[in-house]
Amino acid sequence: MTENKSLIWDETFPSLLLKGEGTAAFLHGQTTADVFAQKQLERTFLSCWLSTKGSLKALLEIRISNDSAEIIIISGEVNSIIDGFESVIFPADKVKLETLEPIKRVQVINNTHSWKESEPIWIDDVNLSGNEISSYIKVSKEELEMWKIRQGIPGFGKEINGVTNPYELGLGDTIKLDKGCYLGQETIARLFRSKTLNYQLRYWEAYGDADDLDINKFFFKTNRNHEFKKKVGVITSSIRVNDNFFNGLALIKKNFLDQDFCFSENGDSITIKKPISFTNPF
Repeated sequence: MTENKSLIWDETFPSLLLKGEGTAAFLHGQTTADVFAQKQLERTFLSCWLSTKGSLKALLEIRISNDSAEIIIISGEVNSIIDGFESVIFPADKVKLETLEPIKRVQVINNTHSWKESEPIWIDDVNLSGNEISSYIKVSKEELEMWKIRQGIPGFGKEINGVTNPYELGLGDTIKLDKGCYLGQETIARLFRSKTLNYQLRYWEAYGDADDLDINKFFFKTNRNHEFKKKVGVITSSIRVNDNFFNGLALIKKNFLDQDFCFSENGDSITIKKPISFTNPF
């Protein structure tokens, strides 16, 4: 992807609809955003859906108005969200859940700014004209994958693995700490008070062999003999850019976050840096 050149992220996502006068209150109690405040701003916003233990289950983009909310699942499993929401919806909540047709979403992107800084456009918007995006270039599937990795957008089953929390993945800016009760709040509050995380997400790049740079392979502090090696991270995403050059995402241990490089099992040097969209946790 060409640096500083405006391009279009054009992708279709699974989507859900919540309807009823209790929509805002329900979402407020289920996600990390201050939904009431966002409703007043009348714009789309990001929020996390967590487990009761505070691990990230899905990254959502929400558009709320009056007594309904449309939800795009940026990262997550739609059926899990449906089951999770329906299991806690009661008549007193005054809200109903429906599955919508997938929504096409476009956004201007580049490799210098966080994707969180620009407004997306949902193509179901009748006010959108083709001329508004005709001057931009749609990135290819391969370019989009590389861009998401450089940004640090977590993938379901990769960075979103049932254990990681929003702070570890650089999504602390989607959490409103003073909003009141929500799913996973106790764990998130405890993490914020302790200011302690086991890992943080990092972007990495390296020349080497696919066998050493595949998902679930470890990074090490040194390239010395095996008995001296100490694991400092684990690969969560990996793509081949060209013949022997790879990049991806990894969870790096807290005691190694001030380092700029580490090593593969085979001793190849790995460059690590903070993803573009990563928000410092505390």
